[in-house]
Amino acid sequence: MEMQLTQRQELKVALTKELVQAIELLQYSTIELQSLLHEQALENPFIELHERKRTATKRRDQTNRMNYIENVSAFNRSLASHLHGQLVGMRVSDEERRALDYLIASLDEYGYLHTTIAEAACHLQLEETTISRALHMLQSLDPAGVGAENLSHCLYLQLIRLPQRDELAETIVTEYFESFVHKKWKEIKSKLGVELADLQRVWELIRTLHPRPGSLYNDEQMTYIVPDVIVSYSNGVWNVTMNEEIIPTVVWNESYERKVRSDDPHVQKYIEEKRQQFQWIQRCLMQRATTIEQIACELIHRQRDYFEKGLLHMKPLTMREVATALNIHESTVSRAVKNKYMQTPHGLIDMRRFFTSGVDEHASQEKVKGLIAELIKQENGQKPLSDQNIADLLEQRYNICVARRTVAKYREQLCIPPASKRKQYA
Repeated sequence: MEMQLTQRQELKVALTKELVQAIELLQYSTIELQSLLHEQALENPFIELHERKRTATKRRDQTNRMNYIENVSAFNRSLASHLHGQLVGMRVSDEERRALDYLIASLDEYGYLHTTIAEAACHLQLEETTISRALHMLQSLDPAGVGAENLSHCLYLQLIRLPQRDELAETIVTEYFESFVHKKWKEIKSKLGVELADLQRVWELIRTLHPRPGSLYNDEQMTYIVPDVIVSYSNGVWNVTMNEEIIPTVVWNESYERKVRSDDPHVQKYIEEKRQQFQWIQRCLMQRATTIEQIACELIHRQRDYFEKGLLHMKPLTMREVATALNIHESTVSRAVKNKYMQTPHGLIDMRRFFTSGVDEHASQEKVKGLIAELIKQENGQKPLSDQNIADLLEQRYNICVARRTVAKYREQLCIPPASKRKQYA
């Protein structure tokens, strides 16, 4: 066996650092893009970011009417701080205060307690009676249901604080909760000697309670979804506008260049490298905006029924179809619509929702889900529709053929319980 060196030429695509950056930039959301631009401005001293001026204006009287909302700061308060605030002025001993602080710190984000009286007493070296008194005080605070050990206990704590106590509801959530949740009402009826109408009344009452009282309070800053594309209709034409106001303008800092420029070749090389970086970012931003705008226009062309009539009229569409029409790669379409939102006359929508597989030639999954939700909304509560009934109605009324198991899958995705748990008795 003889070893030798040979040379061979071949063509292949090499992903340079700039190309990888361009690909990543295309799939960035608006917030991620803003962060990237600020990082680039910190890295490149010749880059300046200028906030765009708002083009939309309001009449003075409209602005004045909204001042009372705009001048109110965001209210973000954690559950712990809300509970501690209620303890101010309460007469509690030092031991009870320690126990209350420990119990509040043991609550999860939903307000449930993840420790027992015995564990708390052992950890704090206090009597269990002291922990019990502290726990009773905690469960008397707002929101009702805080400090519960499980869901049934949480509902019970809320029921006993209602202006008009309901003994049947309290008995059910403490002794027959599992059977009640799974709607084994005939079993409960025979044991308690009540009517099904009474159980239906309790069901409606419990549905008004909050299963996660602690989630009403949080210390996280509220985030908002900002549309990347705005679609409007005027004079019989659909218009696509890129929401460029939220993206700062990238500008070359000429004054700083004049200050640092010199005959030193190293300085000149440094400036040229930073200029190429600046130009590359500009090209990437322009290409990103152009690609997203082209895809948005194609979506309007192919999903015109949605824009004119609503979600139930969305048609089946694949990314490959759009990519073929625009003469770009399918992965480019996937990256371009990732984490992007479009403001339409029917509300804000994730651009990925336009791409949905079809149940048949004319009905998309979104349309079938919407029809299923509508049929269940219109059903007779005392005789709810089974999955097979829904499948039959879809075929009879809308000429859409789907299997019963498909209806069940879509119903579960919509978080709608089966017919046995939707049945009403009064």
